[in-house]
Amino acid sequence: MNSICSEVFRSRGVGHCTAVLLLACSASHLNADTVAISSGGHLTGKVDRRKEATIVKIDDELQVAIRPSRVSRVVRSADFAEYRARAAKLGDDAESHYQHGIWCVTGNNVPANSDHYKRFHMERAVELDPDHANARVQLGYKKHQGKWVLKSELMRDRGMITKAGRWEVPEAVALEEAQDTSNTGAKKWIREITRLTKIALKQSNLARDQKRSQEALNALKAIDDPLAASAIAKQLADSRGNRSQSVEMRKLWVDLLGKLRTSVAVRALVLAGIEEDNDLIREHVMNQLVQYGSSSAVLTYLPMLKSNSNKTVNRAARALRWFPDPELALDYVNALVTEHSRIIAPGPGTQAGFGNGSNSSGGTFSQGSQKPKKIIDTLTNPAVLSLVKEIEPAVDFGYDEKAWKHYFAQKRSAFSGDLRRDQ
Repeated sequence: MNSICSEVFRSRGVGHCTAVLLLACSASHLNADTVAISSGGHLTGKVDRRKEATIVKIDDELQVAIRPSRVSRVVRSADFAEYRARAAKLGDDAESHYQHGIWCVTGNNVPANSDHYKRFHMERAVELDPDHANARVQLGYKKHQGKWVLKSELMRDRGMITKAGRWEVPEAVALEEAQDTSNTGAKKWIREITRLTKIALKQSNLARDQKRSQEALNALKAIDDPLAASAIAKQLADSRGNRSQSVEMRKLWVDLLGKLRTSVAVRALVLAGIEEDNDLIREHVMNQLVQYGSSSAVLTYLPMLKSNSNKTVNRAARALRWFPDPELALDYVNALVTEHSRIIAPGPGTQAGFGNGSNSSGGTFSQGSQKPKKIIDTLTNPAVLSLVKEIEPAVDFGYDEKAWKHYFAQKRSAFSGDLRRDQ
């Protein structure tokens, strides 16, 4: 029996042989303990724990010494009593081995790495009944064209690869890894640009500090990595309205975003075009968007003409003046006069009234309305009128939307008539 144990251990390895050892060697190791190894796997035998090593005597011919740092725990023989008792009754019945394998991973029935014991019994079930479907599935098999094949092999044949325990197409993994790389690169740029900005903005009369400041500024101007767009956009946004940076420094961020021309850069410029209060910076932003990003700007600003905020409507119109489009004339006209709702909270106090009915005996008092009141404000938008006149400078109907619509309708009809006469 001892030679059997040794042979199993040598041929199958530490992790896989544990359950085999418990079964095959149970007669000679009734009081055997199990050593759980930190890197995975177990050894079963007579355990002698020493300061310099833990000695596991597998049989009379085989002993294994394990460094203390690699021993995660020692499981006493008594803890496996129920496992051994159940295993001794399994015999050569495939279904019994399958059920016992499930029992191994249920609750704390097996105090060591239960997956090793489960796998042993699943393999034994398949050995006894090669077509035992449930055991095959537990071992990772899948029936394909009438044959049991490992799911891992089938997925590899289909060109799939594993990532974090999931099967993925290589393209998706490559895209995810590229995104991870981009995120890592973007975070590095946030740290680097923050560092360079602090140096560039440092005020000092020392020649050494002035030199370092200029070098940092030159390094910022030389940035051409698209991954830096998020960090630059953050600098532009964070410096808005707090006077932490000079106009020239903030114009540098705009120039860099315009140079990078990434989706992140364009999005930052579009946002600045509507939120920037500094006229010089805003003009600098719009000049960049005219060169690259006009489509994104129009698609963002045009829906803002319907905003419930009158301030937003005028800001959007102001930005759209940089991209006048006669085809959008009716969208502009519809925003000349807009309605904006606001809610007024109910006020305290009473209301006095005098009735004139037959039962009225004089004045009556009632409490004021306890419900919020919705107010609709109808407002004209000067920035929208300027936008309309941008495409029709020779005409001015003011805020008369009907007149503007009639004018554009006639203009389009005349244009269509001219096309017919040319045919």
